[in-house]
Amino acid sequence: MDQPSLRTPRTEPMGADGPDGRRPRSSRTSFYVSIGCVAVILGLVLGVGGFFGVRAVTGGDPTQSATTDPGGTGESLESAPAGKGAAVPLGTSFPVVSPDEYVGEVQVAVTEMDWDATAEVAEANEYNDAPGAGEKYMTTTLEATFHGEGTLSTTFWVSVTYVAEDGTEYGDSYAITPLDTQLPWEVADGTSFSQQTAFLIPEDAPEGGHIVLTPTSGADLATGTWVTAA
Repeated sequence: MDQPSLRTPRTEPMGADGPDGRRPRSSRTSFYVSIGCVAVILGLVLGVGGFFGVRAVTGGDPTQSATTDPGGTGESLESAPAGKGAAVPLGTSFPVVSPDEYVGEVQVAVTEMDWDATAEVAEANEYNDAPGAGEKYMTTTLEATFHGEGTLSTTFWVSVTYVAEDGTEYGDSYAITPLDTQLPWEVADGTSFSQQTAFLIPEDAPEGGHIVLTPTSGADLATGTWVTAA
């Protein structure tokens, strides 16, 4: 990122007034003005690229596990069930595959729901949007392990949607969550990691509904794996 250079102070001697009759600006003033410009630019960069900035700083080694828990506290399935009628409970692990995105599979479980995570999301990054009137943040936590060739991008391997009890669908808000600061950009074979997705939902929304995982964004939810969210 380019930073504005410090303005070079005058070097010729001057009295109270300069040659043009104006009082010259001191080099100290120029220094503080330049520092202020740098701070403003840094703020803008962090605001626009907050998510990617945090992830880049904490990316880490793709061979290093982001968590010691491979995910899932319940039944482990060999294949992923599809559709609402085959919904599984929280903690059930199942494979997600996407041959066009990576070689292998990700064994994943939805392990936790936080129905009012507004304070946590606000603390995770000051540039996260505040919920609108009558809204709140809700988060869901995934525990996953990659098994495959090469590396897996932790940003694009799965799409997560929340479907409320009344059928309303809520997509990823893309707010930075507490776990985003610990999530590496990529993971290698056998590496486990944890990540969260934040949704903006009505403040008075009842607990319940389903978390739906699909390999790609925009996929038909009927073909995804539904997890009971309560």
